[in-house]
Amino acid sequence: MHRKEAEEHLRVIRSLMEKATIYRAISAPTALVGGSLALVAGIGLSAMQSANFHRHTAFFATWLAVFILTCLANAFFIRRDAKRRGDAFISSGMKMALLALLPAHLTAGVISAIAVCMSFNPFFTPFVALPLVWIVLHGVGLLATTHFAPRSLVWLGWTFLIFGLVAFVNMKTGFPFEGLLKINDWQFGNSLMAVTFGGFHLIYAACTWPRGAAKTNV
Repeated sequence: MHRKEAEEHLRVIRSLMEKATIYRAISAPTALVGGSLALVAGIGLSAMQSANFHRHTAFFATWLAVFILTCLANAFFIRRDAKRRGDAFISSGMKMALLALLPAHLTAGVISAIAVCMSFNPFFTPFVALPLVWIVLHGVGLLATTHFAPRSLVWLGWTFLIFGLVAFVNMKTGFPFEGLLKINDWQFGNSLMAVTFGGFHLIYAACTWPRGAAKTNV
């Protein structure tokens, strides 16, 4: 019985140690890169008022590019850290994190694909609805990692989720951007992306970077 208890304790300890390193999946450097890209993209798209370009194509292509570049940056940082530690790039911790994030982000991907197909309809304007969907589902995805993620990442998830839900409920008033009520849906949607995926991630990076090396449960 003592041997079984010892083996069980070792198994639990090993599991906890693996979970403690999963915070690398969304690290401060990745948040800095992704936040910067989202901020630049959101501001840049909001400033494009000319009717000489296909807004749907520009919207989907730009934010897809931001997502892909952020994922590539994330993979680079994880691979570099794994190499430094002598660990496998595709670790059990990474698999656990990806499985936790999959449902929410898969849902976002399916909804986005449907929106792309609907964009050929000239009366369909996804520039406000889709950012809100992405914001809420990104928050849900981050909260799915609650059992093994650092507290800062959980708070980031709640921030995205609450902000998105409040914005959904108050779409008629534009809350919390009362000052942006007079702008069009194109500017409003891209401003939402700049503030949330840009601003929130940059704040996350600024708050966690100084402490990330010394404390992994922040």
